[in-house]
Amino acid sequence: MLPGHLRLVASFLLFFSALPAVQSAVIRTSEPVLSQATAPHGGVATEAAPCTEIGLNILQGGGNAADAIIASGLCVGVISAYHSGIGGGGFMLVRFNNDNGSHDYEMIDSRETSPAAGNEYMFVDDSNPEAFVAGGLSVAVPGDLRGWEMLHQRHGTLPWEDLVTPAVLLARNGFEVNIDLAAALQGQEFITQDAIWAETYAPNGTVLVEGDICYRKRYANTLEKIAKYGVDTFYTGSIAENIISVVNSNHGIMTIDDLASYAAIVRQPQNISYRNTRVFSTVAPSSGTVMLSALKIFEGFNANVSDSDSSINLTTHRLVEATRFAYGQRTEYGDPAFNPDVANLEAYFLTDAVVNETRSKILDNQTFPVTYYNPENYQVVNDNGTSHMAVIDKDGMAVSLTMTVNNFWGSQLMTVDGIVLNDEMGDFSSPGETNDFGFSASPANYIAGGKRPQSSISSSIAEDLETGEIIMATGSAGGSRIITATLQNLYHHIDQGLNSTLCVHHPRWHDQLDGNTYFEYKSENVGIAGYNNATVAYFREMGYNISYESTIGSTGHGEYFVIRQPNGTIEAANDPRKAAGAGLAY
Repeated sequence: MLPGHLRLVASFLLFFSALPAVQSAVIRTSEPVLSQATAPHGGVATEAAPCTEIGLNILQGGGNAADAIIASGLCVGVISAYHSGIGGGGFMLVRFNNDNGSHDYEMIDSRETSPAAGNEYMFVDDSNPEAFVAGGLSVAVPGDLRGWEMLHQRHGTLPWEDLVTPAVLLARNGFEVNIDLAAALQGQEFITQDAIWAETYAPNGTVLVEGDICYRKRYANTLEKIAKYGVDTFYTGSIAENIISVVNSNHGIMTIDDLASYAAIVRQPQNISYRNTRVFSTVAPSSGTVMLSALKIFEGFNANVSDSDSSINLTTHRLVEATRFAYGQRTEYGDPAFNPDVANLEAYFLTDAVVNETRSKILDNQTFPVTYYNPENYQVVNDNGTSHMAVIDKDGMAVSLTMTVNNFWGSQLMTVDGIVLNDEMGDFSSPGETNDFGFSASPANYIAGGKRPQSSISSSIAEDLETGEIIMATGSAGGSRIITATLQNLYHHIDQGLNSTLCVHHPRWHDQLDGNTYFEYKSENVGIAGYNNATVAYFREMGYNISYESTIGSTGHGEYFVIRQPNGTIEAANDPRKAAGAGLAY
């Protein structure tokens, strides 16, 4: 009999080769997924059903959570290239078993970095106001592959090639365009105007639509090289040269040395006790600490109430106010390598003294102007994009991963190797910027060579405070809405006791100190009831400036998480706001 990992790859090859020739071995992303969302062993949740299946197959084939998240993540980069892929970066939170029979946590930072030639004034010139969101100047050095490489070296169990091969086959043999990809393709003129893009997404002169078959053969060849020869083939050699070629032919400043010198970083995550749990999350330059601060401020209030409880309006007000203060703290964070006091500052904002003082500023009968929550008067960064996924395995190992190329389709540049490049330089701030309140950009997030831009990513894991048993691995997509979406997910499960299905179907609010508080309205097609009208009216009477948004708006979408119930049952959930996702368990 073949070893477990060889049986796993053989099963993928058999699956593809056994399909009828007329299907050309296509993965059909709209067909029902043949598994269940509740089971006793492990679970995977991603935004693309075939990628969830791949991750689950990895677990069933003897792999662990690290193996599964790598295989699933590479798959998502194939299908959902509009906001993720190896041309981008991200953050992951890892829970792993140690040699003492217990477990530890670490964060792997694979956030993109500014090219060495980057400087804080590079986007100040108004002659090209779109330079930071499209074109070569917007591209930061990609980090995803170095992050997955580090995860695999530290925690993986299956051979690297086995984890990359499913994505290779998917890209080469084709997959059905799902509803989310079809929506992302609409209205993008560059797709048909640029031959390299049109080859993949408009092969017959018109953009692919839902149900069409998409082939990414250039990308498949690239992934195959990475599978066989390792991640170095991306950061050196012809793949790297082709990245530099397309970036710099479009006014970029990246060099081969920028790529060759990129390194992922292991960081120590932050954590807080919250109710009967301990919650861990990613640190700067991500925003997990911002989310933890809001939770900790809110913890001082009694909040074990259902939505039908008469105090739910007041509870929601308190949670929003706590979040406003946390967003005000966020303006002082940045890359720790360039802001040495950031780690101390994050710890400081989570101390009992600061938390209690901040909570005392929350009044139950009113809200305040933005300046009340943001004494430094710095603007809050508004980032975009992202894809989230989570895995828990049978041994309690868990990974919560969020990755991005920033705006949809990143820089709108694709290399001849099929790699969609990020526009992450747009997540930095520049001198002279002001928002509608006259707040200046924070120097903590100014551009510098080799620096990582601030991110809203808040990949999180919660465990039982007494037993240490894992409770959930969670996070969200949605740019700057990630923080509030992740916060509400934890609140709904820990405080209200909602299961995974109820958590993701609960309507959401969002507030990031931009002068508006957003509430989702009813969306029957995805099963979202819409925010309670009485609660919204309560907020309006208290002085909030209310805006309604759809489920595909900016209240945060793309929560994919896995829960372990007290009886050991695993629940894997996908957000209905992203129609093509799936949560599976075995």
